[in-house]
Amino acid sequence: MNKQSLWRVLARLSIGMLVPLLLVGTAASADEPRFDGVTLRMGTWGAATRTTLRDFVAKEFEKRGGKVEFVVGSPQDNFAKLIASRGEPPFDLMDFLGTMVPEIMGRQLLAKLDLAKIPNVKYLQKDQYNDYMVATWNTQEVIIYNKDKLKEIGVAPPQSLADLRNPKLAGRVMIPDISSGGGIEAVGAFALSAGGDEQNIEPGLKLMNEIPDLRFWKSGGEVITQFKSGDVWVAVAHSGWAIRTARAGVNVGTVPANMGKYQGIIKEGFVGVVKGTKNQAAAEFFINTYLGVAAQEAFAINVGVVPVNPEARKVLATTPVIKDLVVLDQARINKMAKLDPAKIDLSKWNDQWNRSVTR
Repeated sequence: MNKQSLWRVLARLSIGMLVPLLLVGTAASADEPRFDGVTLRMGTWGAATRTTLRDFVAKEFEKRGGKVEFVVGSPQDNFAKLIASRGEPPFDLMDFLGTMVPEIMGRQLLAKLDLAKIPNVKYLQKDQYNDYMVATWNTQEVIIYNKDKLKEIGVAPPQSLADLRNPKLAGRVMIPDISSGGGIEAVGAFALSAGGDEQNIEPGLKLMNEIPDLRFWKSGGEVITQFKSGDVWVAVAHSGWAIRTARAGVNVGTVPANMGKYQGIIKEGFVGVVKGTKNQAAAEFFINTYLGVAAQEAFAINVGVVPVNPEARKVLATTPVIKDLVVLDQARINKMAKLDPAKIDLSKWNDQWNRSVTR
């Protein structure tokens, strides 16, 4: 066989091999979910949460032909919008807090999920998802302290909420107001620290009143501002605010408060699909992407929450600032307290707070 004939044979073989490969590639593309013309509405927080959802979750959806609109508000605000809506729901899926679960489920507001379309739930703990909701993050409510200031006044880093009664810290301690994003967990943490629980918060309120000249915050941004100004040396807030404070130039550390059998307390965020949506498949794709490593890592870095996906936590174990201020080990996370929302009477809590806590 001459060279010309050999090249013809090789050319035919190459084409014969290439066509099936091209067909396989086409078939794979055809199998990929498409959402052409679908506008998915997501009820969520604003600021860093919305930006991260847009950049690391919505973009994946938009690559498949869809569009995402955000309905911005606190979970409580969006919950009120959902209750007030008539006919078509105001959004297709929404973020909400663990403490809201009993009322949301009691009102039967969520659609049943097809978990087969959310394969990333395989990364979660069994109590982090069910047929109606999926956990997307948790926050670790911790004691944040200014390392330099405490060293200067000769006070060791507080290990418990009771340590905040130290008179050397008078007027320099700040905790969440009950109406703030960290308020419920803070009240619960003080109750557990003082021998109470979700159904008996009076011991915790008494402990709060023993902290001299105690301050309260309603917006997490106040934590950063007060640490930067030097007006506050110790605060109770989630570790994400510690990360942001450190990035603002303050030398802070964190301690998950010792609460008897618990070491720290966590707050969980969930996402669910709203009953009545016409875009359930799109919403489930969105949730699955939300649980992916890239999105989970981005949320930790940008927002300061802790990933529920352990693969993302592995990446963060070497990330400066985060690795020093956040607990990333699942065994330690398992030792943190989680309030039981079914045992919380929020109306009663608010009444007790208003009667007991000195402002």
